Amino acid sequence: MKLQTESLIVSFLIILAGIGALEIGFSSSILEILAGVFASNFLKLGDLKWIDFLSNLGLLGLMFFAGLETDPELMRKHFWKSLFIGFCSYFFPLISIFYVSHYLLNYSFEASLLIGIALSTTSLALVYPLLKEKNLLSLPAGQILLAGAMVVDISSMLTMSFLFEGINIYNLLFSIALLLLLFRLPKWGEKLFERYAGNQIEFRTRFIIVILIALGFLSETVHINEAVLAFTTGIFFAEFFRKDVNTEKKIRALIFGFLAPFFFFKAGYSVKLSVISPKVIFLSFVLGIIAFLTKYLGTVYATANLFRSAVYKLAGLFFNMRLTFGIVASLFGLNAGIIDEETYVALLLIIITTSVIASIVSHRLPHETEEDFLEDILKL
Repeated sequence: MKLQTESLIVSFLIILAGIGALEIGFSSSILEILAGVFASNFLKLGDLKWIDFLSNLGLLGLMFFAGLETDPELMRKHFWKSLFIGFCSYFFPLISIFYVSHYLLNYSFEASLLIGIALSTTSLALVYPLLKEKNLLSLPAGQILLAGAMVVDISSMLTMSFLFEGINIYNLLFSIALLLLLFRLPKWGEKLFERYAGNQIEFRTRFIIVILIALGFLSETVHINEAVLAFTTGIFFAEFFRKDVNTEKKIRALIFGFLAPFFFFKAGYSVKLSVISPKVIFLSFVLGIIAFLTKYLGTVYATANLFRSAVYKLAGLFFNMRLTFGIVASLFGLNAGIIDEETYVALLLIIITTSVIASIVSHRLPHETEEDFLEDILKL
């Protein structure tokens, strides 16, 4: 199928997903994932390699804005709470899934670890838009949940790097140098913007886009998950964007209106229903239930003493939204020969299905949850 035809079909499906989200009051990201699943299995499209760059840039943009909307002062104030939530939400399902995979399903030690990592993640790319849609990011409780989700993502990345890629002095030194660069980058950007102010080439927007593209290269060099790297970069640029609202609006429109939908669509497009077999169904059912329940219970245990009932129930659902790093870990396992294709498909089905279920259920608690969040400002 010609590129132009594919582009038109994909764009049309993404627009339909956005319209559907507005009509039914549902998360657009989940409907974009489902649109990708539909296109992958019921339309005769190609491999859509042309989407890869756009989807990756969409992911980086989402995480960049998640960092922008993070309040460092609130994060420092509630650091230990966020750390506790993140650790409980990650390690409780990781240990449980590893035990079942290794001792009951007879996977190798390495494969069991990888399955546990893939199914214990929480997607910042999904949690961030949902918190934003509910207008909770400006509240302390919303910041704590966002920071907790970041802890889960960082824990996933560090576990994966340590167990399968290794950490050496070169990577550590490069990471330190990168942090120093990020600390100075906003200041350098301000000087450049002052020099080229008042022009028609949108230099500021170009500067930020180049940074996002560079993050993809840097993440491979230092073995840091690109989503976490983009999130950290956003935190460094937060103060700059508070002074430049116009540039923030332009980049926001570009990311959320154009690039991010391709990321979610591509995630759904990777699911091939034709590979489904009795083994895939069995693994999806058993590991899916364990992954959902252990993640929910671990998160609720960590948040029950911090929030009211509707809020910690919502936290348990939000943290069940796996996507970004879960897919990355699954693909790594397949390419490295650690897991087979059936296990890979089962992991993708679990990652997407649990995200969809969590999103559907969470939309049943809007009013009570928002009231509880407002009351928790005093409690926290």
